[in-house]
Amino acid sequence: MRKKRLFINLISNIISFILQIGISFLLTPIIVEKVGDAAYGFIGLANNFVSYATLFTIVINSMASRFITLELSKNNLKEANKYYSSVFIMNIIMSSMVAIASIVIICNLNLIIEIPSNIQWDVYITFSLAFINLIISLLGTIFSVATYAKDRLDMSAIRTIIGNILKALFLIIAFSFFVPKIYYICIGALIVTIYSMITNIRITKKIAPELKIDSKLYDRKSVITLAKAGVWNLLSNLSRILLTGLDLLIANIFIGPDAMGILSIAKTIPNNIESLLGTISTTFGPQFIMLYSQNKIKDLVKSIKFAIKMFGIIMIVPIVGILVYGGEFFTLWLPSKTPNEIMQIQILSILSMITYIANANGYIFFLIDTVTNKLKRPVLVTLFMSIASTITTLVLLKTTSLGIYAVAGVSSIYWALKVFFFNTINAAKNLRIKWYTFFGQFIKNIICLLINIVVFIILKNYLLFDTWLHFAISILIVGCIGYALNFLILLNKDDKNALLLYGKKIISKFSIKN
Repeated sequence: MRKKRLFINLISNIISFILQIGISFLLTPIIVEKVGDAAYGFIGLANNFVSYATLFTIVINSMASRFITLELSKNNLKEANKYYSSVFIMNIIMSSMVAIASIVIICNLNLIIEIPSNIQWDVYITFSLAFINLIISLLGTIFSVATYAKDRLDMSAIRTIIGNILKALFLIIAFSFFVPKIYYICIGALIVTIYSMITNIRITKKIAPELKIDSKLYDRKSVITLAKAGVWNLLSNLSRILLTGLDLLIANIFIGPDAMGILSIAKTIPNNIESLLGTISTTFGPQFIMLYSQNKIKDLVKSIKFAIKMFGIIMIVPIVGILVYGGEFFTLWLPSKTPNEIMQIQILSILSMITYIANANGYIFFLIDTVTNKLKRPVLVTLFMSIASTITTLVLLKTTSLGIYAVAGVSSIYWALKVFFFNTINAAKNLRIKWYTFFGQFIKNIICLLINIVVFIILKNYLLFDTWLHFAISILIVGCIGYALNFLILLNKDDKNALLLYGKKIISKFSIKN
């Protein structure tokens, strides 16, 4: 039953992601062509500023799902509602603080970043809408807990699918019938946020009616408990921003808006890869917490190893595809770009992907820190490496001609080293098992990735990529071969039989219905 629910959640979230990346794939070249590289870069920069502003809200919200799920699994409804109500009330307070901070930032925006005069007001509106979106998201965050706590992430995925369709329809209409503006992207995101909040409230009433907001249940001790655990997530996210989240800001300040725009385009696909990694990771979260709360460590270790395999099976093919066929993809995707610009975008994309090559095989280790509520050690290590990465980047910008390549590459290399040399060992240490427990599967995933690279490079000599039709056919062939390799290399006999059996059940159910 546990694996069945896992597969349902996983498949529904993957479908949601495919739709999301499909929308990005179709709209990004249109937007870039109509508003330009520099203007497009400010969309990513606005989102980065929102992530900076989100930092202090993490203290309360980052561990809410963990503690509420834990209490519900123990059937402690009163304690669960104490956390639920306390988080909602704290979010109202924090949203007011974010509103004040955002007004200060927007009023001084031209002093913080370099803005071309011809799009100045567009940038101001973009940042304003991005912060409004953040405030509404913060108010509705608590209502997303129910699907996580009840392990019904498939419902969350369906909500995301519909939200993305609404966003796509709005953007198509806006860019087709009105003067192109970068802030249309933020309006689209705002539509999704409002729809998601309304839908999450309805879902909560349906699947978790026992979760209720009551101001009388506000509990200072619950807030302190969340804050003590969440402060380490705050430092972790701060470190992550220093390590990988300042690249657009650094590019804007030290190189210029145009370079920032090129980097933002190059990071479009890597950012979608990261989004999928987060989606898959979330799918495993509820079951990990339940197993850990029941002290079933052996079952948890098995589930973690299976999760690492699933990460590899799903993620290796798209990552290797971008590494090997990225140049051909960007040539077709961005026809307005020169060959030199395409080459630059591809190099920047590969440098950005280094992070996700490591994460595709070890992203699950970040989740274990939260599940075990042992965040201090990984946070301190990440903070140290992020400071080192930022200093290294600034030194290279001052002393070499690497420019934008230093901005994209340094943080990725630091992050990959951290995943391999620290996260793998730390996850085992948190569970009080042998330090090398997860190394075998992690290395197996890396070997599988390298095999895929070799096979994809060989296949490149025999396939055509000169038109979208040829590209699609070639990628379909390559993808099937890659997933077959992953299936054979990464799964043992029991895993293969379980997947095949589940696939047969789905097919048989579909046949009966028809």
